[in-house]
Amino acid sequence: MLHQGLAKEMSPSATKSSTMRHPKSAFLLFLNSTAASVTPALRPRPATVSAAFCHRSASRASTSRPNRALSTSPHPIVSRGGASLRQSTPPSLHSPAACFSAALAGTALAIASSTTEATSCSGNEEHNDGGAMQLTTEAGPHEGRANPFPEDTIKHDTYNGVTVDVSLLPKEITACPNRFQEALITALGTWKDEGKRGVWMRIPTELAGLIPPCTEQGFDFQHAEPGRAVLTKWLPTESDSRLPRGPTHQVGVGILLLHPQTGKMLAVQEKTGPAAARKLWKMPTGLTDPGEDIVEAAVRELKEETGLDGTFDKIICFRQAHGGLFNQSDMFFVCLLRLDPKYDEALREGGDIELAPQEEEIADASWIDMESYANQEVWQASPLYKEMNDAMLSVARGGIEKQDSEYGDDTGAAAEMSNINAHGGSSGSLFPRPASHGGGFVARTLPVGFRPGKNTIYTSNL
Repeated sequence: MLHQGLAKEMSPSATKSSTMRHPKSAFLLFLNSTAASVTPALRPRPATVSAAFCHRSASRASTSRPNRALSTSPHPIVSRGGASLRQSTPPSLHSPAACFSAALAGTALAIASSTTEATSCSGNEEHNDGGAMQLTTEAGPHEGRANPFPEDTIKHDTYNGVTVDVSLLPKEITACPNRFQEALITALGTWKDEGKRGVWMRIPTELAGLIPPCTEQGFDFQHAEPGRAVLTKWLPTESDSRLPRGPTHQVGVGILLLHPQTGKMLAVQEKTGPAAARKLWKMPTGLTDPGEDIVEAAVRELKEETGLDGTFDKIICFRQAHGGLFNQSDMFFVCLLRLDPKYDEALREGGDIELAPQEEEIADASWIDMESYANQEVWQASPLYKEMNDAMLSVARGGIEKQDSEYGDDTGAAAEMSNINAHGGSSGSLFPRPASHGGGFVARTLPVGFRPGKNTIYTSNL
């Protein structure tokens, strides 16, 4: 009903004005115009409204409860029916219309007060001579001012850098962008005085509204990931930033898995992507997850795409490419895996190895002859992939043959390799390791030693 009445009060041209775009602003305009027009006799003497009424209206405005501006109070101006008024009230206010006009004026005051509070979360606000609020955006002297960011939300590194986890900051700072910016300005000045160089700001998605205050203070994006954006700022003005750029590489793996009896390699056809468009048979491939070693990624991708369990043997080769997704570089590692020993018994009993292609991505999976794989038209047209496939074929056929003299004893290693046939089989083992005496990089996961944790190192077996 209010909006209908408002539409009637406003002219067609007025309803299209910018004021009408905000319901609260339009309502204020309606209240003010109504208060001024209900009783024209009041306009010459607005100051005659009783002091008690003005005091009550102002106090209600300060409580930000405009819906109660017309409620009764301990000192009513108007009794039921409008018949009884205070003695100090001028005669011109004795009518109900006049009282309603005055009440409307109080309501307008209360709504204006709540609007101001809603649109300005007080933080780094100060009044200039004209009374308008302004925000200081430049860091000045900070001597004697404590850093507003608690120390348990900050990490200091050995490069004179600072990392702030915004999700850990007190809510009284993060609840308001203005207040956050004020704290940030103070913190930046403090860190600069302390000789800090780089500042890293980790902002979770739910606090993305704090990104603009950071960019206004010179921060720029370093990288983003699901749930978080990271921004950085270089504090020294006399030198260019030496902070590392965002992630530059993605790491992929390809899996060479040989059938222990036939020597054929496991290959798949994908449902989508460039390989699917060419109906290309390819080895199972995929990208590493964050924090995942190549060894783990290869075993995982084999399981996901074919349903098979395997164990990592070694890296056969790897290639580097540039200009990929988001202009990132790409490192791709071809890994030799062996079937898990659990398949041994089934093979001994004449069974086969069941494949379970991944429903979402893989159209087909099969054991195919390596020469047929390498002779596909796409591979033959690529010198790069011909080199990669040759390395895979070499491993499948026993690797680089060595003379017994190279081992310095009579272990018979060279003789064993000479018995490895073109299918990758071995005369003495159901699950041969055809690359164990050939080329490639073997993996060892070892403790770092001088700090907690382990890393995986890949060393050449040439």
